[in-house]
Amino acid sequence: MDPRDEEDRANALPLNLEAEQALLGCLMFENEAWRLVHDAVTGPDFSEPFHERLFSEIARLIGAGKLAEPRTLQQAFDDDQAFHDFGGLSYLLDLIDRAPPSAFSRDYAEQLADTAVRRRLIKMAAVAMQSARSREHSGYEAVAKARAELETAERGSAPEDALFQNAYEAAQTRMGRLELELATGKPKGVQTGLSCFDKRLGGLMPGSVIVLAGRPGMGKTALLGNVLYGAALQNPTKLFAGFSLEMDTDQLNDRALSRLTVREDQPVSFSDIAKVMPLTSFDMQALHAAKGRIPKNLWLRDRAGVSLEDVSRAVWAMKRRGELAAIGIDYLQLMRRPALAGRNEASAIAEMTGALKNLAREAKITVVLLSQLNRSVESRDDKRPMLSDLRESGSIEQDADAVLFPFREVYYLQKAEPKAGTDTHLDWEMKVADLRTHMDVIIAKNRHGGEGSEPMSYRAEIDLIEDRRAA
Repeated sequence: MDPRDEEDRANALPLNLEAEQALLGCLMFENEAWRLVHDAVTGPDFSEPFHERLFSEIARLIGAGKLAEPRTLQQAFDDDQAFHDFGGLSYLLDLIDRAPPSAFSRDYAEQLADTAVRRRLIKMAAVAMQSARSREHSGYEAVAKARAELETAERGSAPEDALFQNAYEAAQTRMGRLELELATGKPKGVQTGLSCFDKRLGGLMPGSVIVLAGRPGMGKTALLGNVLYGAALQNPTKLFAGFSLEMDTDQLNDRALSRLTVREDQPVSFSDIAKVMPLTSFDMQALHAAKGRIPKNLWLRDRAGVSLEDVSRAVWAMKRRGELAAIGIDYLQLMRRPALAGRNEASAIAEMTGALKNLAREAKITVVLLSQLNRSVESRDDKRPMLSDLRESGSIEQDADAVLFPFREVYYLQKAEPKAGTDTHLDWEMKVADLRTHMDVIIAKNRHGGEGSEPMSYRAEIDLIEDRRAA
């Protein structure tokens, strides 16, 4: 092998044409991906000049609120010889065909930016070597020049305002939204029909992560189901999605159908639906009526071991279907963890909750995330949960905009039945009967409002949670 060939390869500037093509394909296929990459990469980061011009035109169209796809882009490059050399419209269509899921567009943008920094660094080093060898400047002047070049390489070509928004303009935009909400009577948050969400949190706010946590038997899965179905029924033009890592879709549907039979004279319990045999013709009639009330804008996924990548890919795919408002995940500890690579479990959970928070903000959706509580709750006299009871509590509490604990005192009361036939047992029976349908939803954290507790009604046999009516 000719040593000069090795030298040429060593001196060659690093390129990543595959990443450039992947990113351009992502952006043309899904313009929404622009929000993921606009602050990570700029035109000069592309090594191929035509790719730089194509990226800049995509950015211009999206910034103007226009569609950036091959046919609209073609008009801008009719006189561009490189466009025709690459294959013209066929090349743009091919980029879309080979594009990876847009959820990965940020990864490709960061790869491009990193490669661009390396190119600038190599060029800076060459300039520094030339300056150091030159007798036209002193050694100190050569160092100063190298330092300036290094700062340029480190800073890159990102626009100065890429990460900033003018404070006055932001306030003006916010006031416009407030006036619209007042004029239309429509709040920003998506309404669910449950006061513990609508009154306490303002509904499902885009960009928020709401954690529902509790020990087994507290009704956290039921609360998530009532939130998703309630929000879907109240907001038929928006989309909702649920990831169930513990129950399959048949079990979820049994609970949903049971919940919706509440309008009938005789609701049907989900345990009876699961067993099938006790069902009467009247029950089947009620279930058929309930089926007609199942929302068509709610999507369910019951695959076990879902990863962060799975959730992200599904979210962006759903956004291509329509206006995705919220997703629910049941539950955090059943998700597939990132590779530990020497880290502890808390570090892996922190990566997951941080990624879900970023996804909520980038996709402008609400993530309702179920989580377990530590067993230490069971050893206390007061079973009402606290933030410190969250498993791997640090990151969950930090990344959550709100933390809600559904709590049913009757669950623990039923486990402490006194001896039958005693006055104590009679008092116990009366208290159990009084608390049977009572659920407190404890708002332990609320980044945008007050904390406290909201009394709710929970009919466990039909999986129904409602606002508690005043006596």
